[in-house]
Amino acid sequence: MVDRLGTSKWSVSEARSWVARFRHVADDGPEYDGVELFLALSEYLDELHGGAGFDYVFTGAEQQALTDAIRKIRGPHPVPDPEGERLVQPVNAAVTLADGRALTTWLEERDGWQQELGKALHALYSYLDQLYGGPGAFDELLTTTERSRVAAR
Repeated sequence: MVDRLGTSKWSVSEARSWVARFRHVADDGPEYDGVELFLALSEYLDELHGGAGFDYVFTGAEQQALTDAIRKIRGPHPVPDPEGERLVQPVNAAVTLADGRALTTWLEERDGWQQELGKALHALYSYLDQLYGGPGAFDELLTTTERSRVAAR
C-alpha cells in the first residue's frame, strides 16, 4: 500500500480533505467539475476497496486481488453494457469518465490547487485503469451489485 497519489504532493487522505474544502471555493466551471469528479471517484473506490474504504492505493498482492475481482466480474473481454446498468458517468459528477480525462489534463496545466487536483485525478484514473486491466480500461462504473461483490472478495 502507498498513501501518495501519483505525482501529487497529497496523500489519499489529504487529497480527500482538501478537495472537499475546494467544493466551497471552486468557481462554477471546470474546477468545480473536477472537485465533484474527484469526490465521486473516491467514493467509488471506497466501495471497491470495501471495509475501511479508500485510504490507500493498493499495491502488490492487495492490488492483484482487487484487480482479479474486477476482471472476474467484467469478464475477459469487456464490452459496453447493453442494458445501460453500468454507468459512464458517476451519478454525483457533471462529467463523464471520458470527459474527466480531458478535464484532468486541463487542470494539470493550471497552477496552485487546480494543478494538484489535476495530479490527484490523474492518479485516480491511473489506479482505476490498472485495476480494470491497463491504460484507458476504466471506461464504465460497475453496478452497485457488482461493487458489492468486488468489496466482498
